[in-house]
Order: sequence, then C-alpha cells, then structure tokens
Amino acid sequence: MGDKPGAAQGNEVDASLGPQAVHRALEVLTHVVEQGPVALSDIARASKLPTSTTMRMLRALEHWGYVSRASDALYSLGQRFVQSRVSSESARVEDLIDASGPVMDRLTRATLESSYLAVKGPANTCTFLREVQSPLPIRHVGFDNWAGRTVPMGGSVAGEILEGRIPEIGYVVMVAVVDSDATVIGAPVLAPDGQVVAALSIAGPSFRMDETVVTRHGDAVRAAATELAELLASGATA
Repeated sequence: MGDKPGAAQGNEVDASLGPQAVHRALEVLTHVVEQGPVALSDIARASKLPTSTTMRMLRALEHWGYVSRASDALYSLGQRFVQSRVSSESARVEDLIDASGPVMDRLTRATLESSYLAVKGPANTCTFLREVQSPLPIRHVGFDNWAGRTVPMGGSVAGEILEGRIPEIGYVVMVAVVDSDATVIGAPVLAPDGQVVAALSIAGPSFRMDETVVTRHGDAVRAAATELAELLASGATA
C-alpha cells in the first residue's frame, strides 16, 4: 500500500500518536478505500497483520458501516463511508439505497443486464451506491463489485447524466470506459425540481446490444429511473 503518515505497517507506532489498534484499523480501512473490493488475505498481507487480527478490524469497521462484505467475501466501502463522499443534496443516500433495491432488481430481471446506481462524489467524481449483477453466465467481471467505488466522471454514462448532458430520448448510450467491448445505457433520477440526483444504468456485452435491444433497454432504464424518482418524491419504498 506504500508508506502513509501514521500507518502501522505491522509495526509499533509512537504511543503519543494514539492507540495501536486505532492505527491498525485505519490502515485496514485505507487499504479497502484504495484497493477495494479486496479479499481478507490481501488486506492482511498488505497491512502485515495476522489474518485473525485483520478479521477483527474488518468486523468492527463493518459494524460501524465503514466497510461491507459482499457474497463473494470481498470487502468494499460501507454505506456510512460512501455517504461521507457524496454530494447529493436532493435525496439522502439512505433513501436512494433503500428505494433503489427492488427497482434495480426488476430492471435487471427485465433486461438481464447488470444495473448500477451512482451519485456525484467530491470534485469531478461519481460514487456507486448499489449494483445488481446479471444472472447470465456471460457478463463483464470488470463491472462486479462497484458498489462503494468512487471514480472519475469523465467519459462515462454516469458522468454525462450527473452533469445534465442527457439527449431528448431520455437516456444515454455509450461504450463502457473500462471495457470497449461493453455498452452502458443510463438515465437520470430526477428530483421534483428537475435536478439530477442520481444516474441509473445497465451494462453488458456489446454483442447483446443491437439497435433494437438498445432501444428496448433504454426505455426500461428510463422507466426504472422514473419509478425511483417517484418513490423518492413520495417518501415510499418499492
């Protein structure tokens, strides 16, 4: 992970800088922030800590919502940490996460492609709050475990949407930034005043995305984004 000010690096830290356990927990969290999603063994190796000690640190961080453990046992940023990094003022992160789950489940079932929800982060970045992976055997693994990630907005569907560059058709279609063989389709989640509060999108292999499919999926993503906006406006959940 590299030397960081105050990082434990598996060694003792000057007691005047605070308890050793705090330094170790912060080092573990820093590794998840910079490298996540990441496995327990990799975190322990990078931190030069016993696996059992690393597990205890991660459990404490998970309890407080700073990291989360996915079904594949990889650790990424938790809801509390993500909330501290986003700048959406029209909808609370908790509301977006709570309301989006069933909507995104239905969107993925309808399109059979992985779905994602992103909001503006600090500076020119966006943060992904939730993802629902495609049930199909062929999908781009580079799109797995994006929940909790903060990435540059430039050149992405989420960036175009969050910056308000949305065609009249109501959705954006682009080649994926991280994989030129994948296509991303996204639509804005709007506040009652018309402000864009989130970007809802799907991503999948381009060979499944001919013009007819893109149109059908675009309509589905736009409808799902509208449904989520209505749920947020009413204060209800799906």
